[in-house]
Amino acid sequence: MNFDLTDDQREIKRTARDFLAARYPLERVRAIALDGEPDPHWDAIVELGWPDVAELGILELALVAEELGASLAPSPLSAHWAAKLLHPGLEGRGTVATWAGAVPHAAGADVIVVDEGSRLLAVTGAEASPVRALDPTRPLYAIRYDGGEELARDERAWQAIAVMTAAEAVGVAARVTRMAVDYAKERKQFGRPIGSYQAVSHACAQMFLETEGARAVTYWAAWALDHDPSVAALASASAKAYASDAAVNVARSALQVHGGIGFTWEHDLHLFLKRAETLARAYGDARSQRERVAAELL
Repeated sequence: MNFDLTDDQREIKRTARDFLAARYPLERVRAIALDGEPDPHWDAIVELGWPDVAELGILELALVAEELGASLAPSPLSAHWAAKLLHPGLEGRGTVATWAGAVPHAAGADVIVVDEGSRLLAVTGAEASPVRALDPTRPLYAIRYDGGEELARDERAWQAIAVMTAAEAVGVAARVTRMAVDYAKERKQFGRPIGSYQAVSHACAQMFLETEGARAVTYWAAWALDHDPSVAALASASAKAYASDAAVNVARSALQVHGGIGFTWEHDLHLFLKRAETLARAYGDARSQRERVAAELL
């Protein structure tokens, strides 16, 4: 098993990083998410072919998702990926009704995939009303609908969605780790960078350790979905559980490293923490995923 990325995969990751960094600087993310501005970049994302990146492979999907999390992009792309995985024949932009019936990025979606438990429906023409969301970069809606096209259930699709979400959480953890390390190098106390103090340096090291562990298990899960279906269920649940916890833990630690300024509204860390918390609960939280891991091992 070789975990090295191919040249093409490295290029996909680099292109995603450069594109998202150029179009979603954090001040722009704030304007879109907090001031209610529409996301202007969906057409450019479509031109890049990202809505269909899963056709290249789940690892390629994970690489773009990781950069999506690192950029904190307020884009409907991940919601569309989830809908596309569950409904391969989807035309237009889609989204998926997640926990408690809330639907991310429902405004402007052509199709909403709704999991009613007993059946999976592709719904068009639903009425969407905005509801308060923890993560302002991921607007949520309550929907009303009258039936829809019934879809076949595909466990691999749900596993791929778990890996996609784990990868995005890895991106969040990696970004806030860099933010914390950079701050620890620059912020001085008693004439020394705070990163020179053991308590801070150990916290940063732990953040890096958790991030790299989450990345490793997520890449393994993506690889398994493409190449080893026999362990895909175990791997995807492991990735979602580990990455969910890691992103939240790392974001909270980053707040501690930044001290008082990290807790202010003006600082961007609270946006990353909210994204981490939202990702941790989407498509099965860490506890439910660990139960799946246990079931696979029995």
